[in-house]
Order: sequence, then structure tokens, then C-alpha cells
Amino acid sequence: MDRRRFLAASMALFSGCAGGDGSNHASSTAADNVTPAFEPLPESDWERADDPSEWEQAAEERIERHRCSDVTVTVIRDGEPVSNADVRLRLHRHAYDFSTAYNVARHWSSDPSDPYRRWVSRLFNEAVFENAYKWRQWTRSDGHERTHGVIVFLRANDVAVAGAPVVWQNHEKDVLPDGVWDAYEAGDTERLRRLIDDHIRSLIGHNAGDHGVSDWVLVNEQLGFHDFTDLLSDAPPTRSPPLRRWFAIARDAAPDATLAVNDYDILTLDRPDHRDRYADLVTYLLGGEAPPDEVAFQSHVTTPEGSIGPAEQYARLDRFAGLGDVDLVVSEFDTPGITDEDAAGDYLYRTLKTVYSHPASAGFRVWGYWDEQHWAGDAPLFRSDWSKKPGYHAYTDLVFDQWFTDAQGTTDAAGEFTTTADLGRYDLRVATGSETFSDVRAVTDPDGETRLRVEL
Repeated sequence: MDRRRFLAASMALFSGCAGGDGSNHASSTAADNVTPAFEPLPESDWERADDPSEWEQAAEERIERHRCSDVTVTVIRDGEPVSNADVRLRLHRHAYDFSTAYNVARHWSSDPSDPYRRWVSRLFNEAVFENAYKWRQWTRSDGHERTHGVIVFLRANDVAVAGAPVVWQNHEKDVLPDGVWDAYEAGDTERLRRLIDDHIRSLIGHNAGDHGVSDWVLVNEQLGFHDFTDLLSDAPPTRSPPLRRWFAIARDAAPDATLAVNDYDILTLDRPDHRDRYADLVTYLLGGEAPPDEVAFQSHVTTPEGSIGPAEQYARLDRFAGLGDVDLVVSEFDTPGITDEDAAGDYLYRTLKTVYSHPASAGFRVWGYWDEQHWAGDAPLFRSDWSKKPGYHAYTDLVFDQWFTDAQGTTDAAGEFTTTADLGRYDLRVATGSETFSDVRAVTDPDGETRLRVEL
């Protein structure tokens, strides 16, 4: 068995967005722009098959259709086109959320040169705090200050911050303050309702207003943990009125926030009844006055039987995309149940490419990247000594090679340079013999041509 044979096509035929005149996709070293002080990402050593499998050909076609835009850069001086101007359009930040869990306590126990801090901005454009926004941790006396310090660090490194979870009724984990359980055990519905409502307003309102954290997993694991909604309503867990109320309160606290419902065993395992219940829950929430913006899927593969193939993954995504106007997000991906590292890397590759190819997909989050800071001691990318796993090479091959545009060329007689580019924010540089122009421009429309005008 070739342990490093991923079923990806050759770069000449299938490498994300096909470049136009003078364009090319950079290798893994294209991520240098993220943190120049850190060593470049090494060349990917994954071998791509000359004859990609059917699933990958289909995924590549969808990516070309939904994750790329035709781009024309027009260079003008004094109202006239400038020919033979050198143009470079280089991806600075993907439009898609490539995300990770990040631990506040680990951050503060490390120093600025620690790999844990440095890799987060090298590999990801979004992070969610692993524990800091859980209700009990958030109400600690030093919780706000410590969390805000990490937000400042991440923002300085161009990493957005997401929040999770807001309401998680988990009686098996130490995630809720004692007072909340006291109200529940006493059957004090009014107090319990007030505590939850106030928590939603406080956590989301404070962080959206003061820190710009506006992407939240509001309701987490409702299918498995619903003690509070059972007490507050006689309705079944998938159609409980308090759920709609919580989304309305969150929307009022942060009108521009992105709000998600999140659950497990939807893109893993073979649990059709569980998926049906999640579909019922999502459908119910979409009918409320403040429907969720995202449907999130935990994707922990904890047993060998948990993994599923790309065709089934895509079909499940399609089902939830068909429920309404929502984005789809993989919220917690890891593979501790796949003990062979090469097989785990292959599964990461297939899952990420499949999910990224779905037009309704908006983000993919690995649940941590380093074994030493992982709930099961088996993170997708790095071993405990920071040596790179096959999953690291699979991830960087996709994100910083196949889906990375670094296009260069010269303008034609009409002053135009054309290419096809991956969606995202770009560093645009135009140079002539006499002057240089630099700016940051967005390429965000896969359905039409993006025109970038430069006046010298």
C-alpha cells in the first residue's frame, strides 16, 4: 500500500481554481505571507494520482464552480489603459473559514516563541476557544480578562475569533455553574429561565459589543442533553419553544451575529434516526423569528466505524442544505478512532475536500492541532514533539497549495490582466517602470467576474 497516495489529480488539471493568463498556484510556501518570521511551510510530499477517483473529480468540479472567481485587473493612468504593467495578485486570507480550537490556558502558559502560539496564525484564519466560553469558565473572576488578552493576540495575527458553546445542558461535564443546577434540581423554572436568558445576553452581548466576537454556537448537543428544555416545556427536545426563545434573545443582543446549532454523529457513524431528529430540530428552529444562520456538525471519529465515505458525506450535507437558507459548518473535526496516522490523514483529506466542495459549506474546524492540547491526545496535525503528521501534509496541501492563488503577469493593450482566483482577500501589486501601486482587494463572487480597477 502506498501510504501517501492521495487520490488528487495532477496540478496541471485539478488544482482548485484554474489560473488564466500568467497565473499560477503557489506551492505550500505560499503561506509565508501569514507570519513571515516563521519558517515557510514545506513542500507537500503527498503523491497525487494521475487518474483521480470519481469522487475527487466531482469535488474538483464543484470547487471550480463555487470557490473561484474570474478576475480582471484593469490598470488606468489619466483615463487611458496601461499596457505591459506587471501585476501580482496573491491570496492573503481565504474567504472560507479554516478554523481550529484554541486553548486560553495553554496560551497563557506558553511564551511568544512557543509553537502553540505561532502555528495558529500560520495555518488558520479563525479560532474558537476550547473552554473559555463555557458557562462555568466564563463566570470565573479572571475569565474575561484572560480571554480578552487572547482575542487581542489572535486579532493582531489576522485570526478571527468564534465563540462556543453558549447553551450546553450537559450534566456529564463540569460546564455549568452550581447555581444553574440548583435551580434545575429545585424545579424553579422561573429562575432557571432567567439565568439562561441573562447568560445569553451577557456572553454574546458583551463579546460582540466589546470584542467583535460575532460567530457563536448557541445551542450545543440538544439531541443528547436537554434537561433544561424538558423542565421548561412539555414539548419534545427537537421542538421545544425555549430554543426559539434563546435564538431570539441572542439575535436581540447581537443583531449582526452568526448563530449556529451544533450536534454530533451527523457526518459520522450510521445513525439515521439521530440524523432525522437533527433535521427535525433544524427545521423547527428555522421556523422561528430568529432562525439560525449555520447548521454545525461535530465530526469526531472516535471509532473505526465512525468514518464514512465522500459520497455519503456529501449526501448528508445536501440533506441539511435543503432544509433552508443556512450555511453548513464542520465544527469539531478529529480522528482519534483511526489509529493509523496515514489512514487518518487520508480521511482528513477526503473529508475536507468533500466539505469544501459543497456550495453551502462555510467553514471547517479541526478540534485542536497538537497532541499535547487535545481532549483525546490525538490531534489531526502535530504529534507531541511538534513533528508533522500525515494530516498536516494533507491539510496544507489543500489549503496552501491546491486552494491558493498567486497569479502574476502583465496587462494587455486594453490595460487588463485576467486570471481565475480562489475566493478571499488579496494583496494586489501593480508596477510599471515609474511607479508601484499596492492595495488589498476582495475576490468574493463565484457567480460573476470580479473587476479590480487600478488608477495610477
